[in-house]
Amino acid sequence: MNGCTKGNDSSKAATNHTCSLQNEAKTISYSKKLDTLLETLHIINDENMNSDVRQNKLQDFTQDLNLLLNEPESVEMKDGEFAEKFDNKLTVITQSFQLKSGRLNVRVVNYRAPTTLTGTIGDKYTFIQWWSTKQLVHAQMLEDGGAELTTDFVVRDSEHGIQLWLGGHVSIYHPYPVFVDLWKLSGQKWTQKSIDVGKMKLPNSWELTKDVDELILENRQHDSMSIEVLDHGDGFLISSDDSEQNIIIEFSKSGEVRIDSEYSMASNTHSERQSYELIQEEYSKNGIVIKYPQIIKLKDIAKQKSLNQILKTDALEGLQNYADSNAGVHVEIDYEIKRQSERFLSVQYTGIHYVKDAAYPTHMFYTTNLDMKQVLRIRLRDLVKVEKPFIELIKSRKITAVQPEQQGLIGDFTKDDLIQLLTNADVTKGSLAEVEMESFSYFTNDSLGMSVPMAHVVGDHAEYEIRFAQIPENIRQNEELWSELSSVEDQSVSTVGGEKLNTDQYEIEESQSFQTTFEGFGKVRFVSTYGYTEGFRKFFFFLLDDQGHILYPFPDFYGNREWVARYGGVEAVAFKDVNKDGLKDVIIIADVDNGIHGPGRVDQFPIADIYFQKKNKTFTTLSALDEALNDQGHNQTIKAVIQYVSKQRINVN
Repeated sequence: MNGCTKGNDSSKAATNHTCSLQNEAKTISYSKKLDTLLETLHIINDENMNSDVRQNKLQDFTQDLNLLLNEPESVEMKDGEFAEKFDNKLTVITQSFQLKSGRLNVRVVNYRAPTTLTGTIGDKYTFIQWWSTKQLVHAQMLEDGGAELTTDFVVRDSEHGIQLWLGGHVSIYHPYPVFVDLWKLSGQKWTQKSIDVGKMKLPNSWELTKDVDELILENRQHDSMSIEVLDHGDGFLISSDDSEQNIIIEFSKSGEVRIDSEYSMASNTHSERQSYELIQEEYSKNGIVIKYPQIIKLKDIAKQKSLNQILKTDALEGLQNYADSNAGVHVEIDYEIKRQSERFLSVQYTGIHYVKDAAYPTHMFYTTNLDMKQVLRIRLRDLVKVEKPFIELIKSRKITAVQPEQQGLIGDFTKDDLIQLLTNADVTKGSLAEVEMESFSYFTNDSLGMSVPMAHVVGDHAEYEIRFAQIPENIRQNEELWSELSSVEDQSVSTVGGEKLNTDQYEIEESQSFQTTFEGFGKVRFVSTYGYTEGFRKFFFFLLDDQGHILYPFPDFYGNREWVARYGGVEAVAFKDVNKDGLKDVIIIADVDNGIHGPGRVDQFPIADIYFQKKNKTFTTLSALDEALNDQGHNQTIKAVIQYVSKQRINVN
């Protein structure tokens, strides 16, 4: 009730007028509170403002936001409108639940403070707002600080009263691991409760941790995870994108939690089904650290033992030369699984090798390719005839450098040099120093990769890939291997309906445009261009086919938002699977300024942006990540970008 009553006498009109004025005053009051809150948010985000002032305003903002959410007018805005009103600094989720006492509307609001202010990867504040009618609105700040992000929730009646189950990711940037919290409504306040874990059945690769009053679940084998409410609404389904085993958390009426595994029948888009798992082992001694995979859960124990011995031997090749702790050698090597299936396992090792008093460290690269069925190493010469036709093929434009800036270096080798190098590919000579001068091969779901040694100034080694479908049958060796190696469907792009790039509208920067391949697109040309928006020069990026048709226009470059593109300003482009989801991403560093000549000019500076490839053949950027990446100065080199972002374990699917 709003305090106004209907009159039955001659003062009825006056009473109604008074009520109208009261309602209008309340609306104005809410509007003023909203405007004040937005002004506070702008101060918090103003990096030119004193940090102490911003910190105080942060405290004011969280307190005042909680007060605003207690206002009935706040529930009139839809989730998208609410988030947009606050410059999308909030994520808002609203659901409606039918309880015994009637319908209850619940809204969860997440606010992430600027990383430049908090000094962490995303201090977050979580608010819960609930109402049965618009006259009965309540709100409460549940969490203060940390980096968790609530992405879904369940409200239900139980024997213990009304319960709220929050689910989400432990980090703002990477969905790994996930958490589940339990809250109970007592009077008009939510209080956190301990979760009673009852029946529990977890696969070996999953871990459950109970941190204070919340459950944290993670899969040791995979980074990308998701959490969603079960169809019947009494729990969560937690899944790992690269795993066939999902976790179900169900809540009983007695308050007990049942955790079990569900075997998903969905096919995996990035790897073939396999009857084994991989774990990580590590050799660490006398300044040498090498990580390598080992196979577990293979039914044939003898085969598993033999395969693991090959993996270990290859990973640690040459270490006997540095057994002496006084050798002054420093080695750091990690690995990446390039292909994993029932028949094939391809492992790629990269790292650095440094000897005391040497002028510089050396970048290491070597591989192991296994035939799981025959328990044998697979070498390049087992797959292709390393003869003149194959060399001519890889010296053509059909081969693509993993690092675009190395594209032309393959042309510096003579045909005879390449025949000698690749004939002996994957045959190590027994020492780390000799490995530096060797050639190696690997394979992915759709391509054959080759590494050749290079001078230190251009990276010590260069990797090139060619799609299986582009290797003619007369060049192939071992038809039985190829029948399974090529089983992954070749996804080439269709150019039907694509318009040609208008070179009158966009000027191509040839030095930063490259031939490459992308999953779902096949072989394409990535082009960096300049165009003009409202008279200001901006960066634009496209994927083109070999006829110049636009296959895909990339989203707006992060540096275009407030700055002007420097002519010739694209400093670096790299194609790499940054978030390790099996899909190649695009990293761009480009110089910008404010476009002013004379007083008020801001000199050029770099902006980095990452386009993450999604499963649906599109690319996306993450504004919060872009902001942190550039504000914290991780935008100077491609290596700096990768080092920072690779720690975030980002999932965009």
